[in-house]
Amino acid sequence: MLLGGEPEPAGHPSGRRPGGVLAPAGRTALTNYLTRSPLMALVFTGYGQAADGRLATTAILTGCLVPYAVQLVVSRWLLRRVWYGPVEWLLRTVTSARRP
Repeated sequence: MLLGGEPEPAGHPSGRRPGGVLAPAGRTALTNYLTRSPLMALVFTGYGQAADGRLATTAILTGCLVPYAVQLVVSRWLLRRVWYGPVEWLLRTVTSARRP
């Protein structure tokens, strides 16, 4: 709609928002970052396998996307049981000086 009125909500014709799959990972972003970073560092840097220059592009993409897909599933599972990820909970506890 160009002039006046309420804008129509963005989304899919089925009524589900496309970003809904990514929302749990966004709510546990710090936890996901802190778990994925050491894993990728162990695989791709000299601390671990140093696989950066030795693997094909498809292997690297698979090695990055599979852990992210696992984190999407785990984030969704976790947020069905608790309000925050573990690191987010700790951060809220420390910054507000009380339990969330």
